[in-house]
Amino acid sequence: MELTAKTLISLVALMTAFGPMKADFNRTHATNPLWTPHARFHVVWQVLCQAGVAMFIVYILWGTDFPGHVILAAMMNFNWIVTFFLTLANMKRFEGSLKDVNGIPPFRFNIGGTVRLVDTNLFGATILATLNMIAVILVLQ
Repeated sequence: MELTAKTLISLVALMTAFGPMKADFNRTHATNPLWTPHARFHVVWQVLCQAGVAMFIVYILWGTDFPGHVILAAMMNFNWIVTFFLTLANMKRFEGSLKDVNGIPPFRFNIGGTVRLVDTNLFGATILATLNMIAVILVLQ
């Protein structure tokens, strides 16, 4: 069970490290001409900071062995997940949005003949939260 949990937690950490790099280091974010230079600075900083934390999570999982190290790594993953959903819940306070006009298009799901659009950020965060929670349940059994 612990190996599966460590693998899931690692997957979540690696996705939070490299997923935003793929999504944000391009014209939709970091070099978006519609964004202010200061906003572009912050998105690059945020992505690099998260990548560093993710690499530390992987190190804690595979490079250390102290009581609770797997749960600690999972809780560190939850920092990214919880702050995503807190930001989502407070978007109206700062006029935020999950997407930009020239950003990444939403996923399209055809469910019973009805096309549903799901934001890529929300979809990804939900999947990663679920995987991390499964890992925690496996560790606590």
